[in-house]
Amino acid sequence: MTGAARATTLAVVRCGDASLHHSWSGEGRRFDIGISYYGDDADKAFPEARFVHRGKGGKWDGLFGFFAQFPEALEQYEAFWFPDDDIEADVESINRLIDIRAAYGLEVCQPSLDDHSYYSHLITLRHPSFALRHTNFVEIMVPLVSQAIVRKSLPMIETTRSGFGMDFVWPKMAAQISGDAGGRSAIIDSISVRHTRPVGGNLHKMMQKVGGRSVLDEMSTALEGLEGTRGASINGVATPRIRILEGVDESGKHLRGLNLAALVAADLLAPNANKVQPIRRMAAIRHALKTIAG
Repeated sequence: MTGAARATTLAVVRCGDASLHHSWSGEGRRFDIGISYYGDDADKAFPEARFVHRGKGGKWDGLFGFFAQFPEALEQYEAFWFPDDDIEADVESINRLIDIRAAYGLEVCQPSLDDHSYYSHLITLRHPSFALRHTNFVEIMVPLVSQAIVRKSLPMIETTRSGFGMDFVWPKMAAQISGDAGGRSAIIDSISVRHTRPVGGNLHKMMQKVGGRSVLDEMSTALEGLEGTRGASINGVATPRIRILEGVDESGKHLRGLNLAALVAADLLAPNANKVQPIRRMAAIRHALKTIAG
């Protein structure tokens, strides 16, 4: 970390040799860095990192290995950011993300994805009408989570390479920890990062190569104890509907119902809302309507 103040947040990236973490690990950061390296270069150095772990495997079992090697890290930080290694960002954006998490008392959150990002879920794209949106879903791609969430998650991530399903589990954990049903999980629209590669390819190839459980098997396991209605499915696995619960605009106004739905639709249907991966009109409308219907 640069600067004299003690960091309250540790960014841990599970990375290979093509990692983009150098885009957000330079001067001026107010967070420390941990590396969990799965590449083949035994001599590769990471001078930017306070902690360096090396080991093969997926993202999340690899991060479990990181904390097994450095249990003191879990004691030393209030929050942890776990970006994929194909995320492009800048130092100031991540500093601000950390400040917003603290200001709103969020247990789990993520930056939104900018208009040049590949995405899996519309909810993760930047919605420019809002400063942030409270959601029942925070994607495993770039989550910023509290120490309490990490502690509760460790038994689950020990046996999952993909982490699929944790996106739904974390907001439930946040509600249990805080006693706030929906106000401690959010996607931050005032901060955006770029996801630079098409989703899923490397992970699915790795899991097919090593064999064992599929990503869908892992998602089913993660969701086994999840309470609440499952009104949707992802590739045949029953899941909750991915929903925006509330929007907060730049003035601090909280929006629900029809006003929220109208702004969500307008954001996603705007020309060039995403420049690398098309947004389907009907998918955007369905996404907006879920803010009303649940």
